Amino acid sequence: MPPPSAEYDVKGRLVPRYFINNAITTAKYTLISFVPKNLFEQFRNVANLYFLFLVILQCIPIFGVTAPVVSALPLIVILIITAIKDGIEDLNRHQSDKKVNNAKVLTLSHWRNVNLSDESRGRLYYLYAYIGWFLIRLGVENEYTRSYQSMALQKNEMASIRKEQKMTAATHANTATNAYATHGDNEALLEVPMIEIDTEAEAESNLPQENRTLSSFSLSQSAPPLPSSSSALIPPPPPALPTPPSPTSSEPKLASKLRARSDTLRSMSRKWMPNTQKKECLPYRPGSVPHSVLFRIPTREVGQRPDLLTLPSAHTTHTTHTSASATCANSYAGDPPATHCKTTWQTTHWQNIQVGDYVKILNNENVPADIVILSTSDNDHVCYVETQNLDGETNLKSRQGLLGTSGIRTEHDCERARFYIESEPPHVNLYQYSGVLRWEIETPEDTATVRSGVSHQKADPITYSNVLLRGCVVRNTDWVIGMVVYTGNETKIMLNSGKTPSKRSKIAKATNPHVIANFVILAILAIVSSILDSVYFNAPGSSRFFDYGIEGQSGSYSGFLTFWVTLILYQNIVPISLYISVEIVKTCAAYFIYSDIDMYHAPTDTPCLPKTWNISDDLGQIEYVFSDKTGTLTQNVMEFRKCTINGVSYGIGSTEAMKGARLRTKNTLNTMGHTATHTHDPPHDTTYEKDNFFDDDFLESTRHTMYQKQAQLFDNPYVGHPTFIDSDFFDDLGKDDEHAQMMEHFGVSLAICHTAIPEYPKATSDVSSSASASSADEEGDIIRQISDSSNPPPNTTTTTTTTIEYKAQSPDEAALVATARDMGFVFLKQNAKVITVLVKGREERYTLLNVLEFNSTRKRMSVIVKPEKSDKIVLLCKGADSVIYERLCEEFGQQKNLEESQRKVRESTASALEEFANEGLRTLCLSYRFISRKEYTAWNKRHEEASASIHAREEKLEQVYELIEREMLLMGGTAIEDRLQLGVPETIAELSKSGIKLWVLTGDKTETAINIGFSCNLLTVDMELIVIKSQTRDETKQQLKRALEQGDAENGTDRKRALVIDGTTLRHALSKDCRSMFLSLGMQCASVLCCRVSPKQKAEVVLLVKKGLKVMTLAIGDGANDVSMIQAANVGIGISGVEGRQAVMASDYAIAQFRYLHKLLLVHGRWSYLRTAEMIMGFFFKNIAWTFVLFWYQIFCQFNGSMLFDYALVTLYNLMFTSLPIIFLGIWDQDLSAEISLRYPELYRMGLRNDKFKLWRFWLTTADAIYQSSVSFFFPYMLLVAGAFDANGYSTNGLYEIGTIMSSVGVTVANLFSFLSLNSYTWPQVVVTGLSVLVYYVFVSIYSQFNVFIFAGHVRLLGTGSYWLVFILTIVACFVPRMAAKYILHQYYPHDNDIIREIELVQRPHQAYDQEQFIVPGLNKAKRHPK
Repeated sequence: MPPPSAEYDVKGRLVPRYFINNAITTAKYTLISFVPKNLFEQFRNVANLYFLFLVILQCIPIFGVTAPVVSALPLIVILIITAIKDGIEDLNRHQSDKKVNNAKVLTLSHWRNVNLSDESRGRLYYLYAYIGWFLIRLGVENEYTRSYQSMALQKNEMASIRKEQKMTAATHANTATNAYATHGDNEALLEVPMIEIDTEAEAESNLPQENRTLSSFSLSQSAPPLPSSSSALIPPPPPALPTPPSPTSSEPKLASKLRARSDTLRSMSRKWMPNTQKKECLPYRPGSVPHSVLFRIPTREVGQRPDLLTLPSAHTTHTTHTSASATCANSYAGDPPATHCKTTWQTTHWQNIQVGDYVKILNNENVPADIVILSTSDNDHVCYVETQNLDGETNLKSRQGLLGTSGIRTEHDCERARFYIESEPPHVNLYQYSGVLRWEIETPEDTATVRSGVSHQKADPITYSNVLLRGCVVRNTDWVIGMVVYTGNETKIMLNSGKTPSKRSKIAKATNPHVIANFVILAILAIVSSILDSVYFNAPGSSRFFDYGIEGQSGSYSGFLTFWVTLILYQNIVPISLYISVEIVKTCAAYFIYSDIDMYHAPTDTPCLPKTWNISDDLGQIEYVFSDKTGTLTQNVMEFRKCTINGVSYGIGSTEAMKGARLRTKNTLNTMGHTATHTHDPPHDTTYEKDNFFDDDFLESTRHTMYQKQAQLFDNPYVGHPTFIDSDFFDDLGKDDEHAQMMEHFGVSLAICHTAIPEYPKATSDVSSSASASSADEEGDIIRQISDSSNPPPNTTTTTTTTIEYKAQSPDEAALVATARDMGFVFLKQNAKVITVLVKGREERYTLLNVLEFNSTRKRMSVIVKPEKSDKIVLLCKGADSVIYERLCEEFGQQKNLEESQRKVRESTASALEEFANEGLRTLCLSYRFISRKEYTAWNKRHEEASASIHAREEKLEQVYELIEREMLLMGGTAIEDRLQLGVPETIAELSKSGIKLWVLTGDKTETAINIGFSCNLLTVDMELIVIKSQTRDETKQQLKRALEQGDAENGTDRKRALVIDGTTLRHALSKDCRSMFLSLGMQCASVLCCRVSPKQKAEVVLLVKKGLKVMTLAIGDGANDVSMIQAANVGIGISGVEGRQAVMASDYAIAQFRYLHKLLLVHGRWSYLRTAEMIMGFFFKNIAWTFVLFWYQIFCQFNGSMLFDYALVTLYNLMFTSLPIIFLGIWDQDLSAEISLRYPELYRMGLRNDKFKLWRFWLTTADAIYQSSVSFFFPYMLLVAGAFDANGYSTNGLYEIGTIMSSVGVTVANLFSFLSLNSYTWPQVVVTGLSVLVYYVFVSIYSQFNVFIFAGHVRLLGTGSYWLVFILTIVACFVPRMAAKYILHQYYPHDNDIIREIELVQRPHQAYDQEQFIVPGLNKAKRHPK
């Protein structure tokens, strides 16, 4: 089977196709890219760029900086500390990537994957390989990296080959002088007779010399050219009989080739069957060859090996060869392996898997890449997978192996198989795949009896159900053999995962404009100083006597130099230490989050884990929360609560949603009415008092009574832990009437209409499930043994029961089958197509004819079965009430009684289902119909044709399903509760009060999502539900426009709205034409539910809101399908614990339960926002105030850039004297305790409004700093300029003496500013503030003892009363305006926390207040003194 002509270039060589490797990278840096990329990230901060420029400027000698290296130390330290922090974060990502990439799986060894093109070794080959080595460490993949990988792989192969050659030479040294080991082959060739080769054909061959030695066939001119990379593996068809092998070539062997054809990915695995006698080849007719890739000729003599036949040939001198040259690739299916066959399964790292590799995945192993299922250990070619890393679902899903490859059971079968796969290109849709597996039927060319028009090619369609995606886990299946089609970043899970973004907090981004404003102030100061220096250059004064010609001879030149000198002089106006201080504060905030015991989940030993430390303040400004549903809001645990059978409802008790409503409204149970849904009157007994429906003891007592009644009717040894409770059920089941018969049919339908598999306890049986066909007999014995026992139901006094657990594709399905088990209709096993059910103690068998699978469009599933003791064929269907009611029988003919009965059943069932839905339950309807054998035969033929279709297979099957799912009779309905996680309704309610809007993005169907929305209080009964559902863009646009117009008309009302939209409609809504309308409609709604959305759509919705509204977003999820959403949001939260780890790996914070989001946002997030905002304002204040003191002095020194302070004081100002108080403010300050913050969720709105970091507040702080700097300079100047005040006559009004006094005022003012900005005054804050001021005086006292020219003796200034008088007056004058402004703002324009603080301080001491009454029910109690 040669490749098509499109695959060859003009020289007849196969066009090389390159596939990416299977290694994944979520880290941002590599070893080589870390330094440049991290520096780039850090220099995105404007301040870092500025100080880098100043360091360069200070290296110029003319500016008088004597030690520029010392000036660079602060910048270097900041860069190093930040780089260490980023490196530690990225190292964790690298370790996670390494763990994944080095995971192991079994792959086929000692064979060649021809999808990997040979690298042609040109002159620059090694140069390309070296470049590839370098690029790999930069995180790049291209043709150079593939050259390096190819060279490394060949190096390893050559080492292995040399080892094999030595072993072969030692073994056959005396018997086979011409023996050799083939490169990359899977067998060692022994001595074979010489064969003459057609030299003319050889000359015309396009094979390179080194590859021709591996081929044993002559090429004719008409034969298609073969690529050099696969010439040894896929020889072309010869014109007549194949020629025996030459002594310089190997036996042809298996080639499982996956290659690209046109724009598709194609996989080929084929090989010619040599040495086949003409007499054993018969013309191909349909049915003469089994439908398997292992059988490719019509017939052969039993037991005869093709490689042992004598083949006459005009090109050969010898017509036989020894059996030692036989290979597995030339053998038939079922033949033993060749003597020297080396093909086996070997362990391989995930990162080394290539497209086209055979892989064997064992039970409980992860799937390393996207693979097509060839065969499984199950006789029905089924395997079961857990997809929690893809969609968050923990339930099992079934996948089907291909029929044509189901015979592949061993590594030798893989070698003998010949086929190719046509695959669509990689795309992001997790739920769609289209491909075809093809193989050829070989027929001799000289056969004249071949029927014309008969295709000699067979094919199997490949759909989504035949593919295992990376991230899945194989369950309840011993092994799966598959072929890799997508690897690495082309797998669907990686296509749905965005790159790890570099996230910066909102305040960090907003700080840059403030820093730029400081630059503007700096530029103004420098320009004013330079201009005035030019003006004063020739003015009278002493400045010219001390410049020694440095300033030049003109005012212009002097002003030019002064501009750059003042840039250096005023450099502290830009707070370089701000960024590192913020990092320290946020690191401490991350530690407090990690240490919070209230967010620790003891069952899984999981604390809240911060993974990105620099965005903690963003947690206090989240306006939109985007949440997954399954596994995030819910436990993904379904409980069967109620049902209606033949018009009679069963089931007592209340749902979680009803209990939550009762607790919130404080209503008594008596006002809620009877919670049971029986249509018949309940018995008049005190146990049926309404309050008891919320009482666990009552429910347990009723359950005990219920199963005592069951035990009186029949033995059920499989009762588990039933959630369905109603003792009347077995009263009615025990009657001998039509209703009891319908109840039995209802239970049997639940036990049969599903795709679940039973799982038996290990203590009882070694059988894990019916999926393991090898243990079917043993399982049957165990089941019969258990069935014969007389174990009573729960709460009886004899032996215990044996519980069967069910693994299903959905938790709903598992709950239905488990409830049927508890009712006495036990699904025991399924062997091949026979289903065994224990019905009321007796074993019954049903032949499963067809399964009509569920999908989101059909909203139903059906099975067609035939009872073992009956000739009737029955269709059983379950699905949404809307689709079932549409397909119920309307024409009853003369059966008036049946028509009347069905009418009543429909009415009562519809009423009961509506009541169930109002209680937040997920409802389904059950129906059935009898099918005549004639109708079924005709329908089944059409079904088989649709199943074999390659194009539009799903659409054709749905059309066929519609033909049979009609004229059904209604049996009843079920109601299931999806258990929410603890505290979810309360958490959502509190988040709503805080002003946060919640959007739920889920892959579930619309009905399910709506029910969960009501259960968790995302949707309430007073909301207007807007459902947008369409199939076209125009229809979507019209519906959105209509909903917007309706919303505008109701703008004056207080009625809330909720939006529900499905995935197909969402795709159109996210288009350019509809995007703005969808966003506007979402803003009008209090809640939004997006259903059946793909991971990519989740990210698109997040980005739409994030960029369209310019708001802070948070995404929370638990599965790999949530990774894109998590990375697209400003803050990503991953749910850890029982679900997958993909979301946690990509998240910024990992929590174990959704309810922990409550405290994470409303306490830690709010604290972090307030602390960070206040701290940044404090940094700007202290640096501006210090810098302007230097500027005021320039007035008195002709603006020549002289420094007022000693340089040591300037250096230590930010490092020692003022750093700790402002940092401690950012770490420890609390406006309100955690308990009060949770009590008043509305406090969170301060962050939403950005009350503490507004632009006007920055300019007000700047004005305050300029004012206080002027007071700090002019007060000491005016008081001391008159002369000396030292009693001993020492001078105190010199330049540096006055500078020391002013610096002491400046340090104290900066520290007091931080102290007065505190909300809570604790002893650590008082100690740190006092110590910072004290350190200044200690330093001055010690520093002045040394004979420093400009500073010696300055300690005398501190011993005079005049100094302290000036000091106190200056401090008071500095803070009088600020304190007055704070008083006015607090009294007349208070913030929310000011009001609550006053309430707590004034009112609470006079009230008897219960400390716990405002704590959210279900949440861990907040500590009285949290961190």
